[in-house]
Amino acid sequence: MTLEYHRATNVAAGGTDEDEARTVATLPIPFKDYPADAERLPLETSVAGPLLEAGAGIVRSRELPQISRTLHFRAYSSAGRLYPVEAYIASADGLFSFDALGHALVRVGGDVRGALAEAAATPAREAFVVLTGIHARTGWKYMERGYRHIWWDAGTMLANLLALAAADDLAPRLHTAFVDDEANELLGVDRRSEYALALLGLGRETDAPPKRPSNKVLLSESRGAFGLAEAAHAAGALEDAEAVRAWRVDPAGDEPKLSRDALVAAIRRRGSVRSFSAEPLPRDEVAELLAWSEAPIPADAPPVVRQWVTVNAVEGLEPGIYDARLHLVRPVPEAALRERSGFAAMEQDHPRLGAFDVWQMADLDDVLARLGDRGYRWAQLESGIRAGRLQIGAFMRGWGAAASTFYDEEVSKLLGTDEQPMLMVAIGPRG
Repeated sequence: MTLEYHRATNVAAGGTDEDEARTVATLPIPFKDYPADAERLPLETSVAGPLLEAGAGIVRSRELPQISRTLHFRAYSSAGRLYPVEAYIASADGLFSFDALGHALVRVGGDVRGALAEAAATPAREAFVVLTGIHARTGWKYMERGYRHIWWDAGTMLANLLALAAADDLAPRLHTAFVDDEANELLGVDRRSEYALALLGLGRETDAPPKRPSNKVLLSESRGAFGLAEAAHAAGALEDAEAVRAWRVDPAGDEPKLSRDALVAAIRRRGSVRSFSAEPLPRDEVAELLAWSEAPIPADAPPVVRQWVTVNAVEGLEPGIYDARLHLVRPVPEAALRERSGFAAMEQDHPRLGAFDVWQMADLDDVLARLGDRGYRWAQLESGIRAGRLQIGAFMRGWGAAASTFYDEEVSKLLGTDEQPMLMVAIGPRG
């Protein structure tokens, strides 16, 4: 089913992934609507609170008087700034929704760490961050294809959270395998308009009781029906702990530890930079950035994404197509490469202007054969995490970066592969 969904939401050359009939009047509000009497607690109530504020909070805002709205920019990359991903914190003090707009934690239930750990067939931790997706927010613009965007956004958020958690010595572990119905029930979400995406374990192991208190349901303000995406998501569900244990693998390694101050500064500076200057970037720093993006993710799933690099202007490298270790696959004249890259990325300028572009690719036939339909979720999520690392790493070096969607088949043709594109990032010196 997921392969059918993917093929049905591919965009052909000259096509569009946007709903051209949408109107500003129906633009979803990208934040939860909390009751007036909701109990609010400081972010410091949980070790995960400051982590979410730094890695997923609001970094700046801009008034849009023409539509009587305020545009908020958050700490992670989100297509169209529609922010279809919500975050919950399960801690000893209870279950909380992260209120990015109010800079607080909103209580929605009791301590569910033990029950969440049961759903993921893993020991309970000091805290869990649980991400959920709301398709109606991104579907307003991207329709059925918005399901892909949910995973990309969750991945770029997780790139921040994993790096910050490692810097804080919180030993992060990402759980993509869990019993879906149990996790959704514990969060109090309705499984259709909002559903659990991933669990991030933080801190020490604990003996949290596996009790299941009743939680409040905080529905999204906007809903929508996306039958293809709903079927693809349902196809990847795991029904019991035995299925969870059968699906997952041991993490390939720990999250690399970087300077927290440097991370926070880069995250706050990050934005969608789409204009680059022409000077080449130093090869050694490009190689270091790619190495970080390729580093193991402390997750319960094996790596399935391969990163290809189109090099336009990197010192010591001729223009062409490379692997992630900067081994030349095929030389291509610079002018032709820039033109073809920009065209493949839906005829946008920033992939054409970048010093180099990184394309996250996956052989979906192989992924689904090995991991089943849930493997599709992971392929999209892994691409988002690696793309998020690339963007933050670029800003840590004073460069610019922006992710992009694409004409699916044109990307595969550009790279000369049968693999399918998951996401891409253009990187270059800021213009």
